[in-house]
Amino acid sequence: MANKAPMTNDQKKRRASSLWSLMGRSVLMLGICSVAGCFGRPNQANIELRKQNQDLQSQVATLQRERDAARAEIAGLRSRATTVPSLSPDRLAKLFTVTGIELGRLTGGADLDPDKPGDEGLKVYVTPLDNAHQKFKAAGSIVVEAFDLAAADAASSRVGRWEFGVEDAAKHWSGALLRYEYVLPCPFEKPPTHPDVTIKVTFTDELTSRAFTQQRVVKVRLTDQ
Repeated sequence: MANKAPMTNDQKKRRASSLWSLMGRSVLMLGICSVAGCFGRPNQANIELRKQNQDLQSQVATLQRERDAARAEIAGLRSRATTVPSLSPDRLAKLFTVTGIELGRLTGGADLDPDKPGDEGLKVYVTPLDNAHQKFKAAGSIVVEAFDLAAADAASSRVGRWEFGVEDAAKHWSGALLRYEYVLPCPFEKPPTHPDVTIKVTFTDELTSRAFTQQRVVKVRLTDQ
């Protein structure tokens, strides 16, 4: 049997390189299989990591939806900030809303300056009424007008006009001792010349923007008496 020729140095180097390359690929495949669970035993740490990642992604998605909803709500509120929202009749019927106003029995001439004779103005008592004609507190703006209709010059019969915005009117609300009313001081812009003064009160409900009017003739003590 003939002897094999001995390998040259180049052949030995190539063979060694091939062996190292094969071993490297084997180790790499073993690592990949271990991570991917090729041997039927999933890596518990990787499973837990994937679960935590999914939980975080779910939380992020939830926060993003909540953020978008909040932004939409804010945008809606801003868009309605300069407009009066309208309510359907069905919704209004379910709410306690103003359906009328009442002028209190004490409405009339008022001695606003005790050092002077007579009445220098009026005190007007206004009470909002709900669907059942019950008194209740409701926000709104109020306009009071007063006229001396017996004056010779009808064009100058108005003796005063007073406006109370929502915030200003709220300062004059009285809810003590079973009283539910706005008490509005109205000093005359021009004193009347007759004791009978006609008062016209307009209340505009802040919720529904509906306006309600009441009118009454009251007695005042003239300042020159």
